[in-house]
Amino acid sequence: MTGPLVRRACVLVSAALPLLAGPIAPSIARGQSCLCGTAADELVAARLGLEREWVVQVPFDSAAWRLEHVVVGESLVVAQGGDGSVAAIPTTSAPGGPRRGTVAWSSSLERSTAPIEVAGIGPEIVTIARGRDLVAFDALTGATRWERPLRTVASGPAVPSAGWVYAPLDAGGIQRFPEDPLAAPVPAKEPAGEGQPAPPREPTTGPRPGERLAPIEISSDGEVDFAPLPFRGGIVWCNTDGQLAAIVPTTDASERLDFDLGSPAAGPPVVKGGDIFVATKAGDVARITRSPRGLTANSGVVTVKDKEGKETKQPYTGWHHVIEEVPDGGPLVGGDTVVVSLGPDGVAAFAAATGDLFWKEPAMGRPVAITGDQVWCLEATGFLVARDLATGVRLGRLCLGCFTIPIVNTTSERLVLASPGGLVVSLAPRRTVAAEPPVPQPPLPQPPADEANAAADPAEDL
Repeated sequence: MTGPLVRRACVLVSAALPLLAGPIAPSIARGQSCLCGTAADELVAARLGLEREWVVQVPFDSAAWRLEHVVVGESLVVAQGGDGSVAAIPTTSAPGGPRRGTVAWSSSLERSTAPIEVAGIGPEIVTIARGRDLVAFDALTGATRWERPLRTVASGPAVPSAGWVYAPLDAGGIQRFPEDPLAAPVPAKEPAGEGQPAPPREPTTGPRPGERLAPIEISSDGEVDFAPLPFRGGIVWCNTDGQLAAIVPTTDASERLDFDLGSPAAGPPVVKGGDIFVATKAGDVARITRSPRGLTANSGVVTVKDKEGKETKQPYTGWHHVIEEVPDGGPLVGGDTVVVSLGPDGVAAFAAATGDLFWKEPAMGRPVAITGDQVWCLEATGFLVARDLATGVRLGRLCLGCFTIPIVNTTSERLVLASPGGLVVSLAPRRTVAAEPPVPQPPLPQPPADEANAAADPAEDL
């Protein structure tokens, strides 16, 4: 009974606002039938320790198409509509640049029957593979930087990393392009004078002196599974047979590192702090790190020399545990915790440093975000459930309403949700919200009728 009463009250308040507030009301009232009582409702979110950073309407033809993809990057959230539109929303404010939570730019790809892959987000460019074409947009302005043909159809997102773009291809192989086709190679360091010690050589990223800027193809030893990930100045990927491989820069060139998972990955791996966290369909959960001998799931110590020749010992930490249940999807990493869905067997959390089991809950749920000391899981009931990250105790739940496109966020401590009609909202733990002036919100258009009616019961009493 509580849900219908709250929804009826929201409608009455929205209808009364124009009479009470005059010309200011439309910017407040529009879209409230979709926001009220859901996770995007400021009052509801606050009850679970969240603060709404921003909510924005993505510009695209929502009458004929739906929002298809939302990708969270380090400084941008990129939303893609079914009509080929691409819109970028900054997650931070820079002097002289667009404010966070506003549409910084929007562009559109030409209509085509070729499938459009999820965007890849880098510091300088946003890349989108479409069929046999690869397009790069300027991350700041949205201007088209370049377009390149692929050897064959892309099998997944093209990902920028440290001066290069890596595009996985259908039936295997990864094609590499320079982020800037006209970039000058990194100049070599001046040789030391006679009798002087040579300066230490460091790994470099991007094009090197004499390195080809033309596209090259890298063997993936099978079809690439999931999107490649930036890793230690290079790239890491996993193929459908469970082979993990990475290309990382060295002082002279690039080195390929391989690791056999023994089974296909249950979901996309996650890179945190230069290490790879992965779960497999055989019931493995592992932290894979780089050692002097390559990629390893063991721990050890390596001796490193600094520029002055001083030696220091640096530990590297890896681990591998076999569990009884079969993971369903990739891990989610936040702080010192790795959260993994176990499908019908529930959800489990492990220590990121050691792999020790923290807790296991029998309630089935798909982890989508970690915000501070909470992990958010999408349960079969259609609610977002908050669990204590340290204990797994259920803290409460949020109604999705029209925000039926929950985004798995492995990049930041934000809960990002989206509606098919193009509303995108970012929620942050209250203690980590940046102390910035309030972001002026543009008027929100009234969502389609099916979304307006989708707001189910609000969050349960806590």
